[in-house]
Amino acid sequence: MRHGDAGPYTGSADDTARQLTREGIAALTSAAPLWRNLNLRPDVVLTSPFPRARDTAALFATGVDLPSLPIEDERLRPGAEWGDLARAMAAHPDARRVMFVGHQPDLSRAACLLTGAQSIRLRTGGIVCVEFPGIPEPDAGELAWLLDPDLYVGESDDGQVTRIAAYALCLDDDGRILLTRLSPGEVKPGEWTLPGGGIDFGEAPGDAVLRELTEETGLTGEVVSLAGVESWVRRGTVVASAGDDFQTIQIIYRVRMMGGTLRDEVDGSTDAAGWFTRAELIELPVVELVETGLRLLDAL
Repeated sequence: MRHGDAGPYTGSADDTARQLTREGIAALTSAAPLWRNLNLRPDVVLTSPFPRARDTAALFATGVDLPSLPIEDERLRPGAEWGDLARAMAAHPDARRVMFVGHQPDLSRAACLLTGAQSIRLRTGGIVCVEFPGIPEPDAGELAWLLDPDLYVGESDDGQVTRIAAYALCLDDDGRILLTRLSPGEVKPGEWTLPGGGIDFGEAPGDAVLRELTEETGLTGEVVSLAGVESWVRRGTVVASAGDDFQTIQIIYRVRMMGGTLRDEVDGSTDAAGWFTRAELIELPVVELVETGLRLLDAL
């Protein structure tokens, strides 16, 4: 799978940090029903560590409800050859169906090498499926199908609202976790959650989580890695219009603190911020997202 639309390439200086565009995020989000109808269920998803690929992998995994998170592999960085992909795949010997999320022209070149095809056009967000009767090796594969992103047409069902949000998983030098308290008027007022919130129109997820972090806590940070992707559903929630079913796709990033001064948000969705030890969390009312964050930290 090639990463979603990340805008035009303007030079090697910014290539590492390029993020998905709003159009790219929308296209990948709307593709989920098609992916599910096609029963795309890889045993493992391996992704380039670059943000545009990493976030594409996260949106795919959430869209098809995979039980495990995508795995970042440095071997899938731009310039990867089939040998790099093969070595990355060999690290997961039990996986029969492997998805690579990476870059062009790396993926189409690998697909051509494996199938003997002269040329394969793989657009942003597109997926090419290569099947093998035995061991994956050059000229032994069959081009099973090619999924073009023009098929990703989003349709909104009546009474259903989907929101994509980004959250920061932060620890200080003493191992305390950073939390914010939900304001009156929110779905769970008075309960503590991870800093974060909805992604604005046209905003990249990695930018959104850092913006929300500063807005809610006064602190600044940098994204270290994707920690996890969760889905939260509430039926007939007051967050949306009356009677709407509401789903939030929660993209959780591991974030390193860089500066700023801790303070509470004023007139926002949260009204307090603080650092807490594991022992203090026992007596603290927290949302499920905090428990998820702790499990992700324990898995690191």
